[in-house]
Amino acid sequence: MVTALVSRKKRSQRHKGGQGLKAHQRLDIQGLRMVAVMLVVLSHLFDWPRGGFIGVDVFFVISGFLITGSLMHTVEKTGRISFSSFYRRRVRRILPAATLVLAVTVAAAYFIYAGSRFKSTVLDSVAAFFFVSNWRFGIEGTDYFTASGPVSPLQHYWSLSVEEQFYFVWPAVIFVIAVVAARMAWTGRARIALAGGVMGVVVLASFVYSVLDTASNPTWAYFSTLTRVWELGVGALLAITVAYFEGIPDRLRPFLAWAGLIMIGVGAFAITESGGGFPAPWAAVPVLGAALIICAGVGGTQKYLQILTNRVSTYIGDISYSLYLWHWPVIVLLAALMDSGTYYYIAALFLMFGFAIAAYHFFENPIRSSKWLETGAERNDRSFLDVSRWRLPTVKLSEANQSIGIGALALVAAGLMAVALVPPVVSTAYVSAVPSNADSSETVVGLTGRAKEISDALKSSQWPADLSPALDDIANAKPPEDSDGCGHTDAGNPNYCTYGSGEKLAVVVGDSISITWLSGLREALVPLGYTVKGLTRAACPAVDVKVTKDGVPNTECNTHHEWVPRRIAELKPDIVIASGNEGLMKYLESGAADEKATQEWQAGAVAAYQSYAATGAKVVVLSPAPTGKNPQTCVKRTGGPSNCVSTIQPLWRSAAEAEKAAATQTGATYVDTQSWFCTAEGICPMFVGSTTMRRDTVHITPEYSTGLAAELADAVLSN
Repeated sequence: MVTALVSRKKRSQRHKGGQGLKAHQRLDIQGLRMVAVMLVVLSHLFDWPRGGFIGVDVFFVISGFLITGSLMHTVEKTGRISFSSFYRRRVRRILPAATLVLAVTVAAAYFIYAGSRFKSTVLDSVAAFFFVSNWRFGIEGTDYFTASGPVSPLQHYWSLSVEEQFYFVWPAVIFVIAVVAARMAWTGRARIALAGGVMGVVVLASFVYSVLDTASNPTWAYFSTLTRVWELGVGALLAITVAYFEGIPDRLRPFLAWAGLIMIGVGAFAITESGGGFPAPWAAVPVLGAALIICAGVGGTQKYLQILTNRVSTYIGDISYSLYLWHWPVIVLLAALMDSGTYYYIAALFLMFGFAIAAYHFFENPIRSSKWLETGAERNDRSFLDVSRWRLPTVKLSEANQSIGIGALALVAAGLMAVALVPPVVSTAYVSAVPSNADSSETVVGLTGRAKEISDALKSSQWPADLSPALDDIANAKPPEDSDGCGHTDAGNPNYCTYGSGEKLAVVVGDSISITWLSGLREALVPLGYTVKGLTRAACPAVDVKVTKDGVPNTECNTHHEWVPRRIAELKPDIVIASGNEGLMKYLESGAADEKATQEWQAGAVAAYQSYAATGAKVVVLSPAPTGKNPQTCVKRTGGPSNCVSTIQPLWRSAAEAEKAAATQTGATYVDTQSWFCTAEGICPMFVGSTTMRRDTVHITPEYSTGLAAELADAVLSN
């Protein structure tokens, strides 16, 4: 009760013309947290602003500033650092809330996902609990922006892992600096100079490394601790040199703060996932923006910053950690239950805020303010940490308003959750394209072989019991050719991916789509006296165009395009078979889109097919399997095969038309494979007979490829 009265008195003073607002009360930083978390939420939920993911970089700066500030303040007051006290505070602050979200997410995933994805979620939760998520996702090659595979509902824990890894080392560095300063009897200024020098070197080295690693390996650079240390380091530098910013003239502070806000805003709209240069150098934009805001508020008033210091902004800043933890699982798990649309967005917003507010008030805060793991030394540390220039007070709404707000949001969240969990209404949009079973005399007309199997699959309400590969392990259904080096053939290993010893030679060119065709082509051609050789490379299309990979030019692909025609000329094959992923049309290095991209794709196809045909080989162009739904996401514990039914997309048709026109122009044989996967109307099931058709959105399973051997032999060898 006394605490509540004091809190209300302080709030009353604070809102009387700013009276009672002390210099150490950094409401602007709480507002900055609001900006950071809302950028992340809006970007992840609405894909707007496109660069909203830079909110994480803002969090890094804030975290580096506050934690280093508490460490420096402890050293100033006591001349020491208690590692046990520091890590107990970190555990109490971070671990309970993070563990709660992990437990709820894993439990929800059990009821929503099929076996393989649930198992993956469990492994993700273990990595997150031990703060090594960034290493797990980096090693797996997770593309934060454009992965075609399923996105983990715990992928956002990578940033917590980076922070905790940084704080595993940084306190020890501060301790060593304190020991050296004590033994040398250095003044506070000398100690600050040493700490600042050390962190300055770390920031510079990490930034340079980040720039280099971003250019060569952007996916790993995104998750790597070493490429992110400089962002936390900038915040740490601010904390080390904080006294120097207290002398900033008050009239300049609003300009600095607003300049920082503008930089963050520009970064949110200008930085994109496909533009390259992230995390370095472009993360410097939000990092410097956050640094300016923090500098502007050191030791001075926070004028003209109501956008950050108002009650709503600071309250969202208070719950920002909880909101960050909950928002991503809600977005990903809810997407498995509802189609994207107005109801989905409303449900997601209410659920993430409802969970975040409830968890903050009833779980996170009580544990953080409890005496769990607390020692006498830590209580002593708290007595002076609570009044340091780095500490942040909690700005609360009145107790009555909290109760009303939490109750209302909890009720709305519960109602929306109930709506979201109602079994989805199966779309019947494809039914008109599938013959009805009402009159069997009509259904068999014109439907034989694979066409009839496709029709039967679309009418099935149950998954076959003997599906191969099994849906529970569909993520691992990769072709054996994938482990034979077929994704990396080049001048250094030209004999990778060679099968059979026949006198006739069939060469397969293209990207990972062509690799999936190899299982069927081996089955079709090797028994007929062919040697099948793959000159394939993952992410490198069979058409001669320049593409990007992770936002930067795919130079390896350009080199591969130059090598393949030379190698074909040396081999003089009887047949060259080309295929590829039409999705790469969205990643042309030229940036062309829509009709211009189609024209560029067709021109590249003409150039490639002509170079293949120049050796006298027969050129066969296989259209890829139409892009469909990912069984790792559409297969659920509730619902049947209809959840995974897909339709042919416009991009596939555009690429098919371009490649067919190029084949006609160059004399190549074009094979339209649509009928192997879909009805004539473009409706595509996930399985045919007892064989699972695809393992993700674009790659077919090796079992289905092998099952197409007869069709492939006819298509490739026909005149």
